[in-house]
Amino acid sequence: MKSREFLDILPEMVRQQLPPELGDFQVTRTMSTLIKLHYDVPSVHYEVWIQRRRKEVEEGLHFEGDWESNARHLERLRQRSKDIRSALGGEVALEEWDKGWTRAHQTVGLEPLNDDFLIEVSFVLSGMMRTFEPLVRTIGEP
Repeated sequence: MKSREFLDILPEMVRQQLPPELGDFQVTRTMSTLIKLHYDVPSVHYEVWIQRRRKEVEEGLHFEGDWESNARHLERLRQRSKDIRSALGGEVALEEWDKGWTRAHQTVGLEPLNDDFLIEVSFVLSGMMRTFEPLVRTIGEP
């Protein structure tokens, strides 16, 4: 299947894998190879980017707001890095990124865009959302 079709199917597949309280995300498409899923704040979003030239798919949580809130989110994730890696595996990188943005992400090797790979990508993303979203929702709480 084509990238656009793959990413069109992905959100509903992920929604079915999440508990009800995490199923109310919105979807933003910026290009045929990238999709963003967010809750209340679009600058805090989960992203899947099919990168054919690099032969990989990046999946992650991106903080693309102001520098201070991005740094606060990253610090919160770093404080819980042991739990995060335990839940998601050691391949998750927590890092500062372009333009003062921050992110928690991992890449998987690009495979043919078929149903099997769609399932694999959806489980990685839903796992990230189940792990990260409770932490994101507590930013700013004591």
